[in-house]
Amino acid sequence: MWRTTASRLRAHCRPHALRRLYSPPPPRVDPPVTPSEARRLVRLVGVEALKRRLRDGPREAIGYGELLDACVEAGAARTRDDAEGLARAMDDAGVLLLFRDKAYLHPEKVVDLVRRAVPLALEVEDDPRKEELRQLQEKKDDIDKLAHKQVRCILWSGLGLITSQIGLFFRLTFWELSWDVMEPIAFFTTASGLLVSYTYFLVTSRDPTYQDFMERLFLSRRRKLCAKHRFDMDRYLELHRHCKCPLEGRYPNGSKLHSL
Repeated sequence: MWRTTASRLRAHCRPHALRRLYSPPPPRVDPPVTPSEARRLVRLVGVEALKRRLRDGPREAIGYGELLDACVEAGAARTRDDAEGLARAMDDAGVLLLFRDKAYLHPEKVVDLVRRAVPLALEVEDDPRKEELRQLQEKKDDIDKLAHKQVRCILWSGLGLITSQIGLFFRLTFWELSWDVMEPIAFFTTASGLLVSYTYFLVTSRDPTYQDFMERLFLSRRRKLCAKHRFDMDRYLELHRHCKCPLEGRYPNGSKLHSL
């Protein structure tokens, strides 16, 4: 009975109905871009072109009216009122600085000048960190003097070693042995010095000069002395940076203005 019923259903079903039943759904079509969205995209492109034009220009500041004209010419604003709103938005975002009918195109430079001039007026008289910095400065000076003294001792020891080597070669050449024996020894000794210099250049990526060697030796000795005397170099640098420019201590995000 069930088989008879199923065969009758298959016979009465039309082919197009079966295709409609088993056909995949139609592809999804995204709605078209509306005029308001198109105007917004065009405005964003104009804003980016305006920012690039202002940043890449040779001038540090322009007039406010000239800025509004540039906004309209770049397509970032359609009317003068839209240009004024865009200028205020760019000022709030830190892209430029509006001050006394002028538009400063590099606000980070203005902030740098203010940070250099204002700290003396904002500095607190009875700041306990000043006393801590003074104590750390005295301790650092003592460590630097000791490190410099140790470096000088090492350099004088090197001079004594070179002088002793020359005296030994002189003695072996003219008294103990002969030049025929000492010539290859002197050659390989000189070649070993060149090998050491080249190895120094490969390791440090700097020219193997006596001045550079002395500076690196001084930094190494100072680092070891700081660890020995438990001197907190990070704390010292933090206090030195704060006392030099208190704005960084009060406004932690102030240093980020330079990367805008």
